[in-house]
Amino acid sequence: MALTAYHAAKQPEQPKPERSARPTPSPASPVARPQAPVARTPASQPGPRRGAQPNPRPVSDRSNRGGPAAGSRDRARRDGDDHRRGSGPRRIRPPKTRMEQKPETPGISLKPATLAPREYHAPLKKLRVIPLGGLGEVGMNMTCFEYGNDMILVDAGGLFPSERMPGIDLVIPDITYVLENSHKLRAMFLTHGHEDHIAGLPYILPRLPEVPVYALPLTKALVEAKFKEFNIQRSLTLVRTGQTYTHGVFTVDLFNLTHTIADTMGLAIHTPEGLVAYTTDWKFDHTPITGAPSDYAKLIQMSEEGVLLHMNDSTNAEIPGYTISERVVEMDIEQIFQDHPDGRVIMSMFSSSINRIQMAINLAAKYGRKIAVSGRSMDRNVGICLELGYVKAPKDILVDIKSIGNMPDRKLAIIATGSQGEEYSALVRMASGEHRQVKIKKGDTVIISASRIPGNEGAIDETIDNLFRQGADVVYGGELDIHTSGHAKQEELKMMIAMLKPKYLMPLHGAYRMLKAHAKLGLEVGVEGKNIYVGENGSVLEIEQGKASWGKKVPADYVMIDGLGIGDVGQIVLRDRQAMAEEGIFMVILTVDRRKGTLISSPDIISRGFVYMRDARDLISKARYEVKKLFDRHSQSKPMDWEYVKRELRDDLSKFLYEYTQRQPMVIPVVIEV
Repeated sequence: MALTAYHAAKQPEQPKPERSARPTPSPASPVARPQAPVARTPASQPGPRRGAQPNPRPVSDRSNRGGPAAGSRDRARRDGDDHRRGSGPRRIRPPKTRMEQKPETPGISLKPATLAPREYHAPLKKLRVIPLGGLGEVGMNMTCFEYGNDMILVDAGGLFPSERMPGIDLVIPDITYVLENSHKLRAMFLTHGHEDHIAGLPYILPRLPEVPVYALPLTKALVEAKFKEFNIQRSLTLVRTGQTYTHGVFTVDLFNLTHTIADTMGLAIHTPEGLVAYTTDWKFDHTPITGAPSDYAKLIQMSEEGVLLHMNDSTNAEIPGYTISERVVEMDIEQIFQDHPDGRVIMSMFSSSINRIQMAINLAAKYGRKIAVSGRSMDRNVGICLELGYVKAPKDILVDIKSIGNMPDRKLAIIATGSQGEEYSALVRMASGEHRQVKIKKGDTVIISASRIPGNEGAIDETIDNLFRQGADVVYGGELDIHTSGHAKQEELKMMIAMLKPKYLMPLHGAYRMLKAHAKLGLEVGVEGKNIYVGENGSVLEIEQGKASWGKKVPADYVMIDGLGIGDVGQIVLRDRQAMAEEGIFMVILTVDRRKGTLISSPDIISRGFVYMRDARDLISKARYEVKKLFDRHSQSKPMDWEYVKRELRDDLSKFLYEYTQRQPMVIPVVIEV
């Protein structure tokens, strides 16, 4: 079938909604009535009828492990009657906030700017699936599900900035649409604890103060530790796989999936239109180092029930075959331990790679080595996992990095951050000789057990080169399998789709080419081309009476974090930064007489990143002469109109500098009146 059969989201950008005056409340306005979230019984047991009053307490999971009370307060419904009745238009007044704001400190004391009230009518009776991030990039995953007067969110991740974003610390999803419809928001579910699924929470959750957030134990601990760093007083609701929670019209079953981090869960989302299978980052690994394999029984159960829509991970959709097991990686890393018995072994990995951390501890214990941890995030995550029991370590095997000075090399292994060449990370400081406790020397073996995130190749290669220069033997791929992905490859993706047999398929989590590759796999296993929807951030997939189509897009721009600023850096600022980084700046300072409008002194010139002024005196002299001529000409055309003079001077001086150097620095004229 031709690829043109796909439904690619190419809608025009939706204009901003018109703001209307605040509606006057009517005496007959419905009174808000709170609704408590409810845990449903597993599918093998009879559950509450969809329209019936839910049980306010959660039901234990199948393994009788029990679970926390699902008594977190849900957002009060604005509609006092049953909102499913559709009894005509109603006006409600949700609080609305603007995403583009600059807080005093990220995630702390955020004071949202009030927007003009918006008029809302009776909600549409259709399922709306809105990816706010993760479609078109690897990271920043966030999805919104909406039906009528109810909405739930899944994840709130971050995206590490590319080289085209100088000075940006993090990119998070745009939640303008969520804020404008916050009266509908019932709950948020976090699928796992990787940064591309939770990094946006310190910036997003303070704007959603009442929404209950559900997470498995490790995810909950990682997020709450992050909140402490931001001084956010917020706790999450602990859940377990096998449990079910109901919020409004949505009933969500939690089931286990295998990934490179423990406590990864998929979501079976029951809606009035049918079942949505949300399989987040996952792979099929029958012998994981930590945690249980994926819940195949639940996948089969969903297939038998009938899957309306499957939303699936696309990260490795371009790569054929199967993802290798962590056990294979463990065997190859053990071979390195065996081949280098006399020197120190240093393993660098993602700090959230709990499987790999456990692997390092196991091998260190087997070969009589102590383990030291270097890197703030690694130290934090190891502590959390030890406390929760997700990492098991023999007594006294862990030593403080500050106490390794007199320890024999053959008795020491180190796990460290820096696998992506991040500036100031532990491995980068070791490679540059700036680490206080670890000085790389001949005999050391460094294992980089992580895949390369696109955009980080240069930093990683520089780190590897520096490690070799220091005398280390660096193992970073090639003949040995020292890393495995946590994402399913083509054969696993086809197996998952074939097991679930969905009517509709929506690829998630990946660059656009990955989404298209995933769509091809769907065709190969029997999903009709007209039922495969390849979207972009902000695309709205609407399903009504079993029929799917694209709706109007919602705002879904990148919101960039720069220091204390949230969303106050846009494309114009980035373009200026790129221009300064690539061509430099050329500043001209003109001191003029405020009464006569004439130059008082010769123009001052400052060059940064364009030319070194001491070595370019001829150019500076000619530029100063050119500035005087241009100023006289333009100031005579429009005397005392300094904005006009600066604009014309900038354009003409840019042409002069380009003719002289074939470069185009950012020209900044400054007029000072005295």
